[in-house]
Amino acid sequence: MPLVTGAETRESRAARRAVGALAGTLFPRCANPECASGWMHVWRNRQTPVFEGKWVCSAACMESLVAAAVRREMDGSDVELPVPMHRVPMGMMLVRQGTITVDQLRAALEEQQQARRDGSEARKLGTWLLESGVLSETALTRALSLQWNCPVLSLEGFRPGEMAPAMPRFLAEAFGALPVRTAGERLLYLAFSGRVDRCLTYALGRITGLQVAAGIAPESEFRPALEKYCAAAAPRVQFVETANSWALVRMIAERVESTRAAGARLVRVHDIYWLRLWRRAPDKGGLPAPGRVEDLLATVGTIARNRDRTSDYRKI
Repeated sequence: MPLVTGAETRESRAARRAVGALAGTLFPRCANPECASGWMHVWRNRQTPVFEGKWVCSAACMESLVAAAVRREMDGSDVELPVPMHRVPMGMMLVRQGTITVDQLRAALEEQQQARRDGSEARKLGTWLLESGVLSETALTRALSLQWNCPVLSLEGFRPGEMAPAMPRFLAEAFGALPVRTAGERLLYLAFSGRVDRCLTYALGRITGLQVAAGIAPESEFRPALEKYCAAAAPRVQFVETANSWALVRMIAERVESTRAAGARLVRVHDIYWLRLWRRAPDKGGLPAPGRVEDLLATVGTIARNRDRTSDYRKI
């Protein structure tokens, strides 16, 4: 009798495993590791919403998934940022190259110091040298590319309508950046007018799924191209300021749920949280059409208060 009972127990366990495996095949499991119901929500759409490639079975599980993503972006625990490279001061580099003299560098630095004493905004060294006729724009652009260890990018053939879906115009204007062109379906060239922002470069790569190569563009080409970029038809963008980190989580989760997003990704660009939503499944390569995606840019409180919110980060 005990032997028969043991056999029945093994058979019942095998049957339950088979049923679970079949259910997992027919019904996708919830991506929330704390959820035990998973495939049991038969009324839930099995295709959408999707957040960072994961499906969840309920709005509560979506909030849990988003909370983990927001925590990741806030503390940067599993985000591998590019290794910062040492930058040689432009003045020192130009003197070593023989492009300018020590006296010209000293005059520029004295002008900057005088402006600070007067309470006015000091011109950048490159701007002073350019406006004083010491440097040509070509020489200044080349010097910036050497300083940031990146190539000089030409904007010839730039097509703003094709590049507009790359990132919101607000980020382009705020960081002096311009998506220039793509190479095939894997590489995106991003031009800067001066300072190369590695945080934006990395975030853009994560959002688009493309490898992003940053470079410097001549100022005379960059500004007109940026104006055309901002005037081109672009994906819809919404700006939101949340009171705290929990409000940010709830807002993002509700947005993903309400839009029934076929895909969604979250990145942080300094104090700005950038959420991209796909109305249809994300393309395998290249940039999406403007009507297929929409963006949301959010902040937690004001930028000044964000620096004092480290205690809130651990509460999510």
